[in-house]
Amino acid sequence: MISDYIVIDLETTGIRLSKDKIIEVGLLKVKDSQIIDTFSCVINPDMPVDDKILELTKISENELENAKRIYEVINHIVDFCEDYVLLGHNTIFDYSFVKKEANRAGLEFEKRGIDTYKLCKKVLPDNVRKNLTDACAYFGIERKNSHRAFSDAYYTHVLFQEIMKNFKTLEISPEAMKVKIKKFVPIRKRTKEDLQKLLNCHRIGCKVNIDLLSESEAKRLMDKIKSGSFDFT
Repeated sequence: MISDYIVIDLETTGIRLSKDKIIEVGLLKVKDSQIIDTFSCVINPDMPVDDKILELTKISENELENAKRIYEVINHIVDFCEDYVLLGHNTIFDYSFVKKEANRAGLEFEKRGIDTYKLCKKVLPDNVRKNLTDACAYFGIERKNSHRAFSDAYYTHVLFQEIMKNFKTLEISPEAMKVKIKKFVPIRKRTKEDLQKLLNCHRIGCKVNIDLLSESEAKRLMDKIKSGSFDFT
């Protein structure tokens, strides 16, 4: 029986690991099947967030603007997880975003995981959708504040406990999670100067913090400006 784990859920600007950013983190530390510690915070992604994401999560632009940046909290996130197994609903998604930011900060973050989505595919009837809301509803769990990281993490924990209670013979074992993360190369001084000149020349007000860009991100941004497809104004 798996009784010790970290439940993880993130809200992000989108699903593309290479381009999108974390906007909210929710973590629960579970020992002997009981929640013993929690961590949650909104994150300023230093990039515009689509209105659909804001509407879905109910996170306001004001909350994002006043929130900490990921580099200010990534050390705490990694430390909080210790050597625990990660539990999530589509765990690899959340793990990959945290691993990317840990990599940027020069931190090790190698984890094994348990995925309640995969477990639901094993135990729920074919006519029941396997998303978190429908999976919870199947077990009579009334879910509130959906698409908020801490709430989703909590209900993932409750769902996992229900699965273990109702399917005692189900074999559950943590799996290695393999994610390819490109080595982070910070923006070079010359590239930063060239990008700043382009922004000034085109009179573009950029909401992205240039100092936090990688070399490749900066060059992609410059290509967008030159092609006229830059829309982060």
